[in-house]
Amino acid sequence: MNTPTPQQALTEFLSCWQKRDYSSMSRLLPAHGTPPKKQTVKATRELYGPQKLTGFNLLAARDTDPAATNLDVELHYREAGELEVKRWRFRMVYVNDAGQPIPRNQPLGSWKPYITRVLPDPPALRA
Repeated sequence: MNTPTPQQALTEFLSCWQKRDYSSMSRLLPAHGTPPKKQTVKATRELYGPQKLTGFNLLAARDTDPAATNLDVELHYREAGELEVKRWRFRMVYVNDAGQPIPRNQPLGSWKPYITRVLPDPPALRA
C-alpha cells in the first residue's frame, strides 16, 4: 500500500472540511495528551465549524526535516456570513500509530496536520 504524500493527506483533510464531515476530520487529526487521545468530533466541529470552507488551493510545500513538511494553502471560506480568503500554513508530520514522528521513508506511518496558522496577507501590488 502506498503512503499518501503530505499534499494528498492535507487535500483529504480539507475535502472533509469542505463537506463538513467532522467525524472524518477528527480521524485525520493527531492524538494529543498523555495517554494520547483522538480529538472528539464535537471539538473538531467547534474548532473548524465557524468557517464554512468553500474551496482551497495548495500554494507551496517545503520539507523541513525527515518527518515534516510545511504546506501553504489558500482557503476560501465563509465566516459570520462574510467571504474570506486567507493563506494558512499547515505543518504536516509523519507519525506512527503511537503518534511519534518517524522518517517519511518508514512503512506504516501517516501524515497528520499538527499546526495551522494564518499567514499574513501578501503585500499589495503596485501598478
